[in-house]
Amino acid sequence: MAAPFIPLPSFARVAGALLLWPWALVAQVTTIEGPLPPEIEAEVFELLNGPTTVRLAGGARVPAGVRIEGDVAVLGGSLDLAGEVTGSVWVVNADLTVYSTTRVGGPVVVLGGVIAGAEEATLEGGATAYAGPLRYRVSAGRLEPLTSDQLPASALSANLGFGQARLSIRATGGYNRVEGLPVRLGAIVRTSGSNPLNLEAHTIWRSVSGLTLEPDRLGHYFALTQALGGRGTAAIGVAVHDEIAAIEDQGFSGPESSLATFLLRQDLRDYFRRDGWTAFGTFRPGRPPFEARVAFREEMHQTAPLRSPWTLQDEEDDPWRPLPLVAEGRAQSLAAILTWDSRNDPLLPADGWLVEGSFEKQVGGLLRLPDSGPAVGEPTDPPDAPLEPSLDLPRFTRGALDVRRYSRVGPTSRLTLRAFAAGSLDESPLPPQHQVALGGEGSLPGHRRFSLDCGARSTRRFARTGEGSDGRVLEAVFPAYGCDRVVLFQAELQGDLPSLGNPLPDEWETAELASVFNLQPVWSLFLDAGQGWEQGDLGNGVPRTHSPTRADVGVGISVGPIGVYWAYPLNGERRRLNFFVRLTERF
Repeated sequence: MAAPFIPLPSFARVAGALLLWPWALVAQVTTIEGPLPPEIEAEVFELLNGPTTVRLAGGARVPAGVRIEGDVAVLGGSLDLAGEVTGSVWVVNADLTVYSTTRVGGPVVVLGGVIAGAEEATLEGGATAYAGPLRYRVSAGRLEPLTSDQLPASALSANLGFGQARLSIRATGGYNRVEGLPVRLGAIVRTSGSNPLNLEAHTIWRSVSGLTLEPDRLGHYFALTQALGGRGTAAIGVAVHDEIAAIEDQGFSGPESSLATFLLRQDLRDYFRRDGWTAFGTFRPGRPPFEARVAFREEMHQTAPLRSPWTLQDEEDDPWRPLPLVAEGRAQSLAAILTWDSRNDPLLPADGWLVEGSFEKQVGGLLRLPDSGPAVGEPTDPPDAPLEPSLDLPRFTRGALDVRRYSRVGPTSRLTLRAFAAGSLDESPLPPQHQVALGGEGSLPGHRRFSLDCGARSTRRFARTGEGSDGRVLEAVFPAYGCDRVVLFQAELQGDLPSLGNPLPDEWETAELASVFNLQPVWSLFLDAGQGWEQGDLGNGVPRTHSPTRADVGVGISVGPIGVYWAYPLNGERRRLNFFVRLTERF
């Protein structure tokens, strides 16, 4: 009997299907431009008002390992979905972010927003993003469509045909002792399509200037970004800026630093002014959790002037901490940042890696410390003699490596390890705005803030600060910011306590006012250790020293990102228990 004959075209189709089968599991997002179709609008209202639909507040998140039965609808903000939903997911007038741990059994539909991370998630029912928003109102616990005569007139956005334009008013950065509250006022224009062109044009108003709009108290930010490759795979752009920047975040979030400044009159960060332009590019391949960023910068750096924004504490009772003197001048540099992020949850990870490496090299220009002089008598007494000139600083080369490992060591316990190193990659000292300091609740909570700064705050100098040659004033400053090199090791063991429950709102009025929190109390034990080194004299006559090894241990209890902690130093001069509150995870 002759062997059966398989026609070549049929065989090719079968073989091709087998080869392409793994890729068929990768969710592809269908993007539909223009207004929301009427049939989709009717389907949306039917599902949103369904008695079995799980309603979540905008700004909600579903952590990895959490499973929700049935359909899920989100109103009033974005959804961060790392867990599992057995039914469909609908996000109204906001964005959806999914991860490799995400699994959705039904369709995923986003109205008036975008879907991020679909290449890594398991979306069995497909994903569709409609550019048109849903017009609705809430009445007696139900969502109802708005007729044309009920639609509110919008002066904040406009359809340009080729894209959308909207006015933008938002606070950026945090409340600080240099600017008060920096507010960006301007417009954003974004074209349609899978590779949009995004234009931002903003003026930065600093609230510390009050209603007097002096040019030296205003900043600006303009950026033009072109997406490439579709689905956010790559982008190139250029930005022009004049802004106040933090030297480093000191391990604190923006809200934590802002609240400490406003409520306690304790600004947790230090700042400098940067004015210039940046050309940049980003690359994010499809499935690997990898991102690469490169940039060329040409910036003018200046020491930031210390001002006095309004706070709840009286200035006479608690004066501001002086700012550090920074190396001033115009310099060009090349920078690169590589990030590998395989964490199962970006906010409360329990498994995976986060590895970030950065490199920056000055390739042109000149930086030097401004002329300064030592204080006479009291730290606030200016020098009698003329200020001493400083030397030009050598061109810098710096790098940083941050490696974090999150792993489960039991059914309800997790271990997190972190190793961090940063600083000069040659034998030269860094400009103060590129130095690093350790100490305090953000890194070594058992020790005082900036306890590892290589002697930068052991004395004060006087220098002329401010914008413009005519507007500079003689002001007390620290001669540097921190060390030229530091290392930090952190370890934390966490475990679950009995859960407090996770109630879900039943009506849309409740859903709009409530946020969904993970009410799972967690205990933690932690250990921290760090050290810093200096790489030579900065040319201002101030001696610098190595910072010795410092270590601490502690315990804490947290619910979601909010926690209370106690830390005790294992060495050093100050051996007292420190109690503190954090609004985010420690690391």
